[in-house]
Amino acid sequence: MNPETELKRICENYNGVFEYEDYKVGGEIGSFVHISKYRLKIFYKNFDIDVLYDFGNSDTAEFKINKLNNNKIPEFEIKTIDHLSKLILFKKRNWNIKSSDILFKENIGYLITKLNLNELIENTAFELNTLGKQKNEKYSIRTVFSLKYEKNIESAELIINFHRSLIDLITTKYCS
Repeated sequence: MNPETELKRICENYNGVFEYEDYKVGGEIGSFVHISKYRLKIFYKNFDIDVLYDFGNSDTAEFKINKLNNNKIPEFEIKTIDHLSKLILFKKRNWNIKSSDILFKENIGYLITKLNLNELIENTAFELNTLGKQKNEKYSIRTVFSLKYEKNIESAELIINFHRSLIDLITTKYCS
């Protein structure tokens, strides 16, 4: 699947802004490294969602979501077990959520299961690392993951929908 075509389609579906940058940088012994960066900017319920897919350099994706002036949103962290440990350990669940708000933590777990993100975590080398944190007058959610797993572009819409569902949860429970 072509990353540019799919990410542009997703961006159009969510009335976002799509940017694409493609270039080569010098590598070792006169070689060149081809780098492609795809940036999606999506506005959803007064939240800015900035998505960066970086192929060739770091092979990572990063989601950043910001909300100004809200101290009521609980902080949280989502971590997955690395792919090698998944093969060795036989755990019921390959992800963990930390939050001081138990109900918020349970709702995030429900979203992971409801949106089938748990299947992506369990069946591929996808490792979700998300942190929701209050700093100064801004609440931010930052998700980073490697793109070195099968169907990394096919899963982009699923991951965007997960973040939109997180925003739905936050606006329903904490932004009144």
